[in-house]
Amino acid sequence: MAITAAQLMVKVGADTSAAEKGLSAFDAKLKSVASGAGKLGTKLSASVTAPLVGAALVIGKAGVDFESAFTGVIKTVDASEAQLATLRQGIRDMSKELPASAVEIASVAEAAGQLGIQTDAILGFSRVMIDLGETTNLSATQAATDLARMANITGMAQTDFDRLGSTIVALGNNLATTEAEIVAMGMRLAGAGSQIGLTEPQIMGLAGALSSVGIEAEAGGTAISRVMVDIAESVGTGNEKLGQFAEVAGMSVSAFTALFEEDAAAALVTFIEGLGNLDEAGGSVFATLEELGLADIRVRDALLRASGAGDLFRKSLELGTAAWGENIAL
Repeated sequence: MAITAAQLMVKVGADTSAAEKGLSAFDAKLKSVASGAGKLGTKLSASVTAPLVGAALVIGKAGVDFESAFTGVIKTVDASEAQLATLRQGIRDMSKELPASAVEIASVAEAAGQLGIQTDAILGFSRVMIDLGETTNLSATQAATDLARMANITGMAQTDFDRLGSTIVALGNNLATTEAEIVAMGMRLAGAGSQIGLTEPQIMGLAGALSSVGIEAEAGGTAISRVMVDIAESVGTGNEKLGQFAEVAGMSVSAFTALFEEDAAAALVTFIEGLGNLDEAGGSVFATLEELGLADIRVRDALLRASGAGDLFRKSLELGTAAWGENIAL
């Protein structure tokens, strides 16, 4: 059927209107997409870009702080450029394994240099001190200072700090004392102990036993050190006190002398145990200490407490020696 001019005009108008509507909807879609893209960009800038910039600033500051801390290592450690590079990388690697920052580890390494720790032993030393700081009531720097000085007093090999740390932790875990008290007492006993031939675990074993019966390091350590020196002098010179020491220990003079020369710690503990048995044997602890010249109030108090502890000292020595050998407690 033929379409009139009027009908054609109406159809064209309808098609044009539909097209305009389609274009208008498309335009609205484009504006919506553009608006969404703008919002997405803003969100990305806030949630991704800004944190990345912040993280970069934090990382940058951490790097600056570490280099500043490592300057202290450079000042205290007598090392070549190659050795310093090894220390720098070793400290960074350690910070990824331990719950301590590279700055904290560098601080311990700096102290190690000041305390005379050999360059090749600094990383191992620092690891032990950080471990002690994390697992005991000692701070890493306190542990570093005290144990380095103890090693200097006793002549301990610098490869044995891990064994010393394990000994301290084992004693702290099993005795009525803390690691800080054990170390403080050990420092007081180290001089006399090393002079009479005690090993590092024996010194710490005695320190653990003494501190666990409430003897304070400053007074008690000095008192027990005096007893060690007096016994050593008697054994060395064969003076009149030697017979008294041997009698208290329940041994002949020759047997006590031989024991002391072979194992001074065992001889000391045997004497202390003998004091605890004097009353039962009909003797007098106070009179015996007077005769031995050990009636000073601090010495007497330390020995009375120690003698009343039964076999605590012997067990503590065994525990310390075993922990040193096993080297797993820390």
